[in-house]
Amino acid sequence: MEQFRQRLLESTVKQSDLIEIFSQIDADHSGRINYEEFHRAIKYLKVEMKNDDEIKSLFQQFDTTHNGQIDLNEFLKKLRPPMSQRRERAALNLFNGMDVNHDGKLTVQDLKTKYASQIKNNKKKGDQSVDKALRNFLNKFDTRGQEDGIIDKDEFLGFCSMLSATVNDDIYFEHVLRLLFDFRL
Repeated sequence: MEQFRQRLLESTVKQSDLIEIFSQIDADHSGRINYEEFHRAIKYLKVEMKNDDEIKSLFQQFDTTHNGQIDLNEFLKKLRPPMSQRRERAALNLFNGMDVNHDGKLTVQDLKTKYASQIKNNKKKGDQSVDKALRNFLNKFDTRGQEDGIIDKDEFLGFCSMLSATVNDDIYFEHVLRLLFDFRL
């Protein structure tokens, strides 16, 4: 698993890169990777596997629903580099601070409520353009194949995990998170 992860992460710095890789492996564009597509990707990437049994075993590690296919969510969860406890705590604290109604999801309304004073200070933009900008922002986190403007903790942590992989220092990682979510609309 680690060798496969490293091969794919060598060329990625953000979650959307992994989504693009998923799309390329998914040759039939079904939204799921079957064993044959996975097998071809392993061979193409020249991941050292001794035999087909090892490839099947790796495929089964990805296929957590045991339906013979790997969906995007399963793919991303396995490939995201792990975050330290400190980084995960910082990301969850940020998520919980933005989740105004505490339903475990970030929506346009959560962000408008959380950042109301910053939004009011900039009266050049109408409510509709603010909503659109916030929805576009939230859609950047989407991993479910549809841009619904709703981000759950898994999607948010997935983004943070990919960001974490590009930042060496914990304190700097926390600083970057604060900078990213200091909206100036």
